[in-house]
Amino acid sequence: MMDCSQCPIHPELKGTFHEFAKKQSDIVRKNGATPILFMSWAYKDKPEMAIPLAEAYTTAGNNNDMLVIPAGLAFARAIKLRPDLELYQLDKRHPSLAGSYLAAATVYATLYGKSPVGVKFTGGLDRDTATFLQGVALDTTKEYFAR
Repeated sequence: MMDCSQCPIHPELKGTFHEFAKKQSDIVRKNGATPILFMSWAYKDKPEMAIPLAEAYTTAGNNNDMLVIPAGLAFARAIKLRPDLELYQLDKRHPSLAGSYLAAATVYATLYGKSPVGVKFTGGLDRDTATFLQGVALDTTKEYFAR
């Protein structure tokens, strides 16, 4: 599950985010599945959103016993390490091919508890970029779940 990128931290919407994280996780469990939260990333032109988003998703995950996929933190790490790599579409909110690949690698590392480094599928990215993003996903998930 994921909310809009700003909803978990928006002054007027964050209460609704937490309310529905609980309601939806209860519905998912009632139907025999495991609820998972997908942490959204900051807008390209608002990098200061990254930490508050991470905190909001982590709080919702902890409060509702849900696994959280730290995609937003992976975006922040990749941007810090390779600011030249374009992770966003022109709208500065939605992911580019590289951003989508990073998100997918973070999902893989989180759900399977395995390193995505060395996965042969590159999604059309060059091998060096894919390997970099795989490493970011691995490092981010290791750090996030070590807390």
